[in-house]
This record gives sequence, C-alpha cells and structure tokens, in this order.
Amino acid sequence: MNKRAIVSLILLFSLFMMPVSGIIVHASHGAAMSHKWLYLHVIFGVIFFIAGILHVVYNWRALKNYLKHNHF
Repeated sequence: MNKRAIVSLILLFSLFMMPVSGIIVHASHGAAMSHKWLYLHVIFGVIFFIAGILHVVYNWRALKNYLKHNHF
C-alpha cells in the first residue's frame, strides 16, 4: 500500500470513530468508563487532524489541478 492509501484509510476510520466515541461519551457521562472513552475521543480527534493535514499534503497536486480547472 502506498502512503496516500494508508492516510486515506486512517482518515476514514477516525472520521467514523469520532461520532461513535462522542456518542458513547455523551451517553455514559459519569460512568466509570466514560473518561476512557473521552480519552479515545480526543485521540481520534488528533489522529483525524494529523491525517487530514497529511491527506492534503499527499494530494496537493491533484487538489491544485482540480481547483485550477473547476472554477466556482
């Protein structure tokens, strides 16, 4: 697998896990495991942020060409 594919899959996985962990944190507020889910939620948020930046970096040429040829 190349770096672009790995970063895209990590971005997709963290995009899926952010709302899942957020819902569990909200639903289990005050429970013994809620702080662990909160940590996971924060970790997935950081992973999502880093993977999003890497995704833009690795796809910069394609994004630039897209924006150059498709005017809004």
